[in-house]
This record gives sequence, C-alpha cells and structure tokens, in this order.
Amino acid sequence: MLSHFLKNLSILKKFLFINFLVFLIIGILTVFYLNSIKPSIIKDKTSNHIEILNNTIENINRLKIKFNEFDIRNFLFSTRFLFQNLDRMQIFDNEFKLIGDTDTLDLDPRAFSQKLEIIEMNDLNKNKIQKKKEKQNIDNKKKAIHRFKIKKLFKLK
Repeated sequence: MLSHFLKNLSILKKFLFINFLVFLIIGILTVFYLNSIKPSIIKDKTSNHIEILNNTIENINRLKIKFNEFDIRNFLFSTRFLFQNLDRMQIFDNEFKLIGDTDTLDLDPRAFSQKLEIIEMNDLNKNKIQKKKEKQNIDNKKKAIHRFKIKKLFKLK
C-alpha cells in the first residue's frame, strides 16, 4: 500500500514525505533522549544548590551573623564568591520578612575592583566625520563659485 501511495506522488511530494519521516524520527529520538537525561540534570543542579546552601549556613553560624538587614548585607558582600553560581538568593527572618537579596546587591566581582588608570578611547568616526565636513565645505565653495560665474554671465548679457 505504501509503495502504491509513493508511486502516485510527484517527485516534490515524495521528497517532502521522506523529509517528514526523517524529521519525525529525529524528533521522537530527541524527546526520548531529553526525558532520559532530565533527571540527572536536575539532580546535579539540586546537589550544587544544596552544597551552596550548606556552605552559607555554616558560614553564617561560624561568623555568628545576626539576622538583621545590616549584618546580612555585610555577609552577602563579604562572601559574594559563594553566590556566583546562583541566579538569586533570598534570606528571610522568622516572620518571613525579606532581609537579604542578592538581586538588590551588585555582586559582580568587577564592581568591587577599582581601576586606577584612565583609559582614553579615540572616536573611530572622528576622521570620517571630519572628511565629510571638509567635502561639504569644498562642495559649498564650488557651488558658490558656480553661482558667482552664472551671475556674472547674466549681468554681461
């Protein structure tokens, strides 16, 4: 039946049908692969987050940090390297009031280093703009000379 179906199709329809079958098989294999690998990805990410949380708890206990905004903010700034692998970390007190959030702090490591040297950058378009202005000035002068010559011609007649 399939051979009879394929014989009656044009070359373009055969090509499209074969492509449909190939991509259908690839799509199904991709879905199976993603379903088999998803648990291990989630497990790796979860274990990494648990490790970071445990390190954070140990550091808070070791440094005897009080759960107020000032101490938590200082803790987050001083231990910013702990949170580089996390998108966001929020710390709440016993009444579930937010007292620390890594999104409100600029935890980018470059934000804490100062560059003492001054870097000057050249304007890359400066030469182009200057050449364009010079060309416009030359064109304006040529037009003015041309207008002057035309005025002279008409006055002579």
